[in-house]
Amino acid sequence: MHKKVERALEDAPHGWVVDGTWSIIDDNSTDRIWLDPPLALYLPRLILRTLLRLLRLREPCSPGCREMLSEVFFSKDSIVWWCITHHRPVREGESARMAQIGLGVGSNVAGRKMRRIGGWGGELRAWLDDVKHMLQRQ
Repeated sequence: MHKKVERALEDAPHGWVVDGTWSIIDDNSTDRIWLDPPLALYLPRLILRTLLRLLRLREPCSPGCREMLSEVFFSKDSIVWWCITHHRPVREGESARMAQIGLGVGSNVAGRKMRRIGGWGGELRAWLDDVKHMLQRQ
């Protein structure tokens, strides 16, 4: 998968957006946005979407890949379990990265390019408004 991402980046000379924490993008990115919603915000949404897929009221995440109750809630590979067990470690890792390259706070002054957007949506709306105003000025 690493090679596929690398090739995709090379094939996009005018820029790219990547979702995830790929080490190959760290040096080449101009901006990094950390979406950091509270677990209490996204876990109920995740469970609801998962239940809707289990009940066949929504399409599966991947065509032909139906989820089963035993896998969703009672498996070590469960997305619900993954979110519960990885929320804190991911937050700790991204907080450490923020301490290095965070806008206005990072110790690597030349490499400050990371912005944290957390909370219940207010920070995201404010940032999107800032981007819209910036684009209107150009």
